[in-house]
Amino acid sequence: MFAEIKKSELPFGYQQANCHNISHYIRLLLASKGCQCAKIWVFAPVVYSSSNSQQISFIDKKNISPTGTIDWGYHVAPAIEVRINGKARKMVIDLGLFPNGIVRYRTWLAKLNTKKLIYLIMDSEWYLYNSSMIPNAQLQSDSDQLSDSNQPNVKLPDWFSDKHITDFFKYEEDALEQHWIEKGLAVNETAMTFYDAEIKPILDSEQHQDLVTDYKMLAGNVFNFETIFRDNNWNYEMNNDFQMKHQYVIAKYREIYSSNLNKWLEKFSLVETFN
Repeated sequence: MFAEIKKSELPFGYQQANCHNISHYIRLLLASKGCQCAKIWVFAPVVYSSSNSQQISFIDKKNISPTGTIDWGYHVAPAIEVRINGKARKMVIDLGLFPNGIVRYRTWLAKLNTKKLIYLIMDSEWYLYNSSMIPNAQLQSDSDQLSDSNQPNVKLPDWFSDKHITDFFKYEEDALEQHWIEKGLAVNETAMTFYDAEIKPILDSEQHQDLVTDYKMLAGNVFNFETIFRDNNWNYEMNNDFQMKHQYVIAKYREIYSSNLNKWLEKFSLVETFN
């Protein structure tokens, strides 16, 4: 099973984003093989609290991030139950953090090394969550006046009442129709190709440091990378001047992204029936 996931071509090497897309694809891949899993979600204070900005942070060993660190507000990975010495153990599949095998969920949590981290183990059908500046308790009170169609999908634990993680949703409707998973996987794969071909060879070259800085801003910041390649758009960092300056490499990797997207659209179609 682990070997099957490892040879699936999933882009685990780009750790900036899209853990939810990788996790859901693994969920479908396992289901296609007759295996079931859950998902373990972890949330840093920056996500669930309005008074604490702490994130899950660790050193970016590839040195692709402009800040030198990988920063997450949340993280998610598939979880399975394995019998070890006659006892059922919760094990996590996360090749980005543990490329050599599955690990116990407490080992996985310890690896994230974040104070006041909270976690939920949930059914794997839940794809992603919404958040709000209004705590769950207030939202629940307000929703009592609404029709059933507007009720939250998931009944969160009572101790979540003061958190801003408000609702989970499945991979359907807009997410399914707009191919969020396939686009996320194509983004990660394209970013890793960019790193290997464009950044890594000049990373330690003194004469190329200005170019390295620009490329890190592009590929090391997932929001910038998505803006350019997934959305074909611009933002205040990826402005017209930046895009004109690097127009040839951008054009090259737009083609690579398109090719990767087509690949993941085809691969996803093979497991989609298990969604």
